[in-house]
Amino acid sequence: MKKYYSRITANAIAMLCTTLVLYAQGSFNLEYKYKKGDIHRFKNVSTSNITQEMMGKEMKMTNISDMTIRLEVENVDKDGIASIVISYDSAKNTMKSQMMDSTMTLNDLIGKRTRYMVSKLGNVVRQEIIDTIKIEQMGGGTSQHRKMSLIKFPEKSIKLGDKWKSSDVDTISTMGGKIVHATDMEYTLVGKENKQGHDCLKIDYVGTTSDTGNMMMGGMELFVEGSGKVSGTTYFDLKLGLTVLDESSVENEQTLAVTGQQNMTIPMSVSTKSTRMLIEKDK
Repeated sequence: MKKYYSRITANAIAMLCTTLVLYAQGSFNLEYKYKKGDIHRFKNVSTSNITQEMMGKEMKMTNISDMTIRLEVENVDKDGIASIVISYDSAKNTMKSQMMDSTMTLNDLIGKRTRYMVSKLGNVVRQEIIDTIKIEQMGGGTSQHRKMSLIKFPEKSIKLGDKWKSSDVDTISTMGGKIVHATDMEYTLVGKENKQGHDCLKIDYVGTTSDTGNMMMGGMELFVEGSGKVSGTTYFDLKLGLTVLDESSVENEQTLAVTGQQNMTIPMSVSTKSTRMLIEKDK
């Protein structure tokens, strides 16, 4: 009997040692591996359910955005800083509510370019608007849409179960005004999973957002203030150095204060689910 238990104990210790060795070996240096001349395309689909109160009445609507984003790598310098041009290949927006059901092709966005200088860890060093976007469908004005959405990776190597944090503040020029968008995120490397034929690292994330600023619509000035909670999962191909799939959810509470011909405050609740998927190259 003693030999039986000794054998079980020895096997358990051996399994534990094997697990610890494999765990110790499973450290990863996360970085984006952009190469000069590469072109990558991503399909971005988001569905937002919006509830707002206006003049004592509650209104509900659904907004569906379907866009294809092109990422072209112009150059990568000796320090690994990539010059990347982002543009829309296609952009469609569908709005459904009690009063309307319409779909618009956003031709003003298609082909318009923004250049980003991005480090291997996902830090945006600089950005430059190449083509100004005029949003005629929204009553005029120009707009700069943020298209570059990257996880900021840690400088040190990480292993399964490790966490890291990042914070970011971005000013988005849109519809004759500016919105300051701030995020605080926490990421966790939770495992490995095959997605779309790619061996990926699975990264879960949670965080908070805040928005403050103003914009113009139909001759009226709108002041925006809001906060939100973010959660999601990214699947990152370590060998390729690219995100293959990102799935996220955002719960946001906003207040719009309208000035001009009519003064009013409009509280809004916005629940959004988004998917960003790498479009595979034709074989």
